[in-house]
Amino acid sequence: MKKFRYLFLMLFFCGAVQAQKAIQLNNPSFEDTPRAGHVPTGWKNCGQEFESPPDTHPADAFGVNIPAIDGNTYLGLVVRDNDTWEQVGQRLSTALSKGQCYTFSLYLARSQSYHSASRITYKDANYNTPAVIRIWGGNANCEKLELLALSVPVVASYWREYQFKFSPKRDHYSHLVIEAYYKDRFGEAYNGNILVDKASDIVPVDCDTPDK
Repeated sequence: MKKFRYLFLMLFFCGAVQAQKAIQLNNPSFEDTPRAGHVPTGWKNCGQEFESPPDTHPADAFGVNIPAIDGNTYLGLVVRDNDTWEQVGQRLSTALSKGQCYTFSLYLARSQSYHSASRITYKDANYNTPAVIRIWGGNANCEKLELLALSVPVVASYWREYQFKFSPKRDHYSHLVIEAYYKDRFGEAYNGNILVDKASDIVPVDCDTPDK
């Protein structure tokens, strides 16, 4: 009898995991008209006030000319020498649940050329130092309540898939934020960039599923 009860519980648990659907992002490929200071449709600028918004590339701006890996355009995010950085967010179609494990991936690259004025010197600077991506959960536009995932510094000047696995510690995060950030926050602020394309669905998985 105990064996049947155990089997029933296992089948119930597996069915519950499978019943949770993947969360599809709005415009995961960051498609829009290429333009500097223009956030792709479906995403909200979450950067600091008085700073320019992220860019939709390739926009014939700042020397960024890497072709998109998916669709026609992608997102460009920078970190700046005045201790500001760019970030975007959106409301999720389904909230993230506490204790549930999820997998998520982004294609990331670094442009070797990203020329703009330094916010400190006001002279031309190349924003080409490697940075990292941080992924946050929250319950309002641009709110960052919990750091869900962190990438390694993005060094390659070609597209690579970066995979993340996370499990929220709090329940029902309804919003997601993707932000560029400094690779070493204990050091000085600097000028850098990350290009972002082809975001995957956020997929519920068994927490015991091995990382890829």
